[in-house]
Amino acid sequence: MLARPAENGQKQPVVIESFYMNSRSTEGYTPPENRAQLELRYAAGERYFPNTDLSGESLVGIKLDGADFEKHSWFFDADFSRASLRGVSFRGCNLKCVNFSAADLTGAILELAAIESIKTNGATLSEVKVRGATFYGCELGENDELPSWNW
Repeated sequence: MLARPAENGQKQPVVIESFYMNSRSTEGYTPPENRAQLELRYAAGERYFPNTDLSGESLVGIKLDGADFEKHSWFFDADFSRASLRGVSFRGCNLKCVNFSAADLTGAILELAAIESIKTNGATLSEVKVRGATFYGCELGENDELPSWNW
C-alpha cells in the first residue's frame, strides 16, 4: 500500500489493484466449453471470455478479433492455425503447445502469459505485446521474428 499527501497534509492510503482485477464481474458467468459455444456467443456480440478452457479444441480459421480471454484461460494443445486473432487479449493466460501457424495476431496482447511450445510458422506477429510473458520452447518459422520487446 502506498500513501499520498492529502489536502490537509495527512497521508491517505492508496489502494493499488492487482493487475488481474477487472471491473467486469464474472459472478454467474459460465465460460464457453467448445468452439460452437464460443462462435455463437462471439456472433451475438460477446467479447469477454475469462476462465475459458479450450484445451485440445480445433479453432482452425476462427475469427475472434477483439476477444478478451484475460484472467486465467487455458489453451493446451489448441489449434488456432489460420485464425484471425487481431487485438485478442491472452493476458495472463496459459498457452501450451498451441498452434498459431498462419494466424493473424496483429496487436494481440500476450502480457503475463505462460507461453510454452507454441508454433507461429507464418503467423502475423506485428504489434504483439508480450510484456512479462514467459516463453519456453517456442517454434518460429524460418522468417518469423519474436514479437517486439519495445514496451
